[in-house]
Amino acid sequence: MQFPDYVHSVIDSPDDAAWPVQGQGRNECGCTVAANALNLLAGSRQFSKDDFVREAGILFQRWMGGSASPVTGWLLQRHGRGTHFGNLLHTDAEVVLRALIDHKVPVVVEIGKHNLPHLPIHIYGEHSILLVGYSVPPPDRAGVLHQEYYFVDSQAQGFDTIDLHANIVNIDGVPTQLPGNRTLARDDFLRQFQTGIYYPVFPSQAAHNEWYQAHMNERRGIPLLSWLTATLLTGSNDIWVG
Repeated sequence: MQFPDYVHSVIDSPDDAAWPVQGQGRNECGCTVAANALNLLAGSRQFSKDDFVREAGILFQRWMGGSASPVTGWLLQRHGRGTHFGNLLHTDAEVVLRALIDHKVPVVVEIGKHNLPHLPIHIYGEHSILLVGYSVPPPDRAGVLHQEYYFVDSQAQGFDTIDLHANIVNIDGVPTQLPGNRTLARDDFLRQFQTGIYYPVFPSQAAHNEWYQAHMNERRGIPLLSWLTATLLTGSNDIWVG
């Protein structure tokens, strides 16, 4: 079994062994998505979401929603991978995300949103998932493209379980594996990706910095306020430059 030609994935093989991912407990998505990203890069299950919950310490509060967005980036960098707390609301998010997937870089994204009371500021998402692929299929007979994005979602099949076979579909009568364990149609994903928050996960910080300097600029506002907002709330406002 192999992925269809129109599928772009950070992992080339559909074999279960190539996807050493795990499910989450209640409100553990921020810690679990970090562990899953690291394990995909490592090619084996070297990191446990339970260990990451313990590492987060008081920064993880299960009954208050889990952990804040910056904790995910801290966990990734703490274990030697390169990333940053970024935001794609001010650029073409799809161009950035697809370029990263083509570069074999998994991307943590946050779907849903929380707002600061009485302020038009999106602060964090409701759920963190790992973007691992996308599709560019040929048009159907009506000329319509049915584009999709593929994710490792540590809660898609419920708590403490994950089913990679949930992304097997029937294509022309043939069971076909797609990347990850959850598929979202393009329009559905973009509707849910309201925060723009993303963490590209590179093998090292040096590799991340080289990519960022080559392809991205940061939109800046009032210096101190922009720094605080980017560091603690929304992430840096990134602009794709190609």
